[in-house]
Amino acid sequence: MKFTVGFVALALISMLVSGVYLINVLDNYFMDSLRGKLLVEAKLVREMVIYEYDTQKPSTTMDELAGKLGKVTSTRITVIDADGVVLGDSQEEPSQMENHLERPEIQQAISDGVGIVERESTTLNTEMMYLALAVKKDGGIKGFVRLALPITEITMTLSRLWIMLFTALLLAIVLAGVLGFKLAQRLTKPIQEMTVAAQKIAGGDFSLRTYTTSQDEIGVLGQALNQMAQQLKETIDEVTTGKSKLESVLANMVSGVIFLRQDGRVELINPAAGQILGINPILSGGRQQVEIIRNYQLSTLIATALKMGKAIKEELLILVPYEKNVQLNITPITGREDSNLGAVVVLHDITDFRKLERMRTDFVANVSHELKTPVTSLKGYAETLLDGALDDPEIAREFVKIILTESERLRILIDDLLELSKMESTANQVMRQEINIDALIGSLKVKFKPQVEERQVELEFTRPEHQLIAMGDNSMIEQVLTNLIDNAIKYSPVGGKVKLAVSDQAEGILFEVIDTGLGIPEQELIRIFERFYRVDKGRSRKLGGTGLGLAIVKHILETHGSQIKVESTLGRGSRFYFTLPNTHAPLGHKQS
Repeated sequence: MKFTVGFVALALISMLVSGVYLINVLDNYFMDSLRGKLLVEAKLVREMVIYEYDTQKPSTTMDELAGKLGKVTSTRITVIDADGVVLGDSQEEPSQMENHLERPEIQQAISDGVGIVERESTTLNTEMMYLALAVKKDGGIKGFVRLALPITEITMTLSRLWIMLFTALLLAIVLAGVLGFKLAQRLTKPIQEMTVAAQKIAGGDFSLRTYTTSQDEIGVLGQALNQMAQQLKETIDEVTTGKSKLESVLANMVSGVIFLRQDGRVELINPAAGQILGINPILSGGRQQVEIIRNYQLSTLIATALKMGKAIKEELLILVPYEKNVQLNITPITGREDSNLGAVVVLHDITDFRKLERMRTDFVANVSHELKTPVTSLKGYAETLLDGALDDPEIAREFVKIILTESERLRILIDDLLELSKMESTANQVMRQEINIDALIGSLKVKFKPQVEERQVELEFTRPEHQLIAMGDNSMIEQVLTNLIDNAIKYSPVGGKVKLAVSDQAEGILFEVIDTGLGIPEQELIRIFERFYRVDKGRSRKLGGTGLGLAIVKHILETHGSQIKVESTLGRGSRFYFTLPNTHAPLGHKQS
């Protein structure tokens, strides 16, 4: 079809271009001939009427003369004076005709001496060609002579030519189509047979053969196709067996495996590698590795291994689709004569292992550091007492108080560690029950009364007017609020204010602990819930903090399906808040 259409299009375009050119040449020839005829006749008419402008009755004379000349020349002749008044016309009554001074051909004759215009006649309602000549005498324009001929005959002639052209084009299309189809059929029939054979081969049927008897290029192609089919059958049988075994192994591997060609295109990705890298194995085949691997370091290492042909072993941090540690092994694949065929990439996800290792290391380091300070103090003061300070009752009493304080710090630290360990081991065993907010606030008032009086801090509680019930573990939520309020009191200055606000919100009961203390630097906010992390380590230890309080708060709320949040302004105070499920609609607040 492409050959036939092209053949027809070539014939059609050739005839169309030739026909259009010929018709345009004829059109220009006819129009030029008509203009030449009118110009010659107009000059003759001008010579015959030039002297009649001086007669006493020019209109009568001019009208008669125009009528006679019009019959002789077979054209319409109009004689006009310098003011545009029609003095005579070979076809119409001059007195009935309007002023012609503004006619385009008259205006052109005034400026150029000759005016030629093709337009429709307002008198005859016919497409006409007008040619006007200025009649000059004694250095001035006496008037104008105008000749006109209808151009409908030329238009009709050109229309007939166009019809003839299109008829010829239709005949040419038919003839070219038949001839082109026959010629194309002879050329494409053996190709179609080979195409069917190739499609069968592509579908897995290697038994089909082509039977071309010609000795030209098409015959050679058919023989090559037959040989290829036989070789493909033998090769594919061998490859299919090996591929099935390999796919079975790769699909069930825990480790990620990627096969790459030497040019960096992905040959195969197993499901484990797709999960580790966050890519779709099905959509990755045949694409460049830099297009699908969204880790610059990994992509660079693969490119280096492919280029240098050497093995690489590294440990990487991959951030997409989520952060993980990956152990990477890249091994080149070599072929005959040590040719570089590509590489195989093996990925082991060691995120959990590294996380546990890091947690163990950090925990041991932090616990050792936290225990070292009080133990060192206890040892130092005990040695001082043994060295003779016991003999001075006043000094001995002061040192014993310090030993007691450090012992209390050790007890609190050990209790917090045991509490955190207990919560982690029973994370899914939260005893959810109704929590009476009024009873909870009452318990906190009693608990913090001595500390408030000692620190000289104002502790304020606000709650809804109605009785409000929250859902959760009562003892755990009390411990959360205890830790938050304790921190707020410790870090508030003398005369400062700490507030626990409980409010009813659409999403649940909102607990807020607000203080007017030192505040927390913005860059420290993301780390304050880490174990043993302190913003001001010296002040925290002085106030008896273990660095585990906020970590315990975070863990308790996470087991309740909630989250602790914080807002703080340095030098103005902090706001810690979280939400628990409620059973009441929002009402007003009552302050106590």
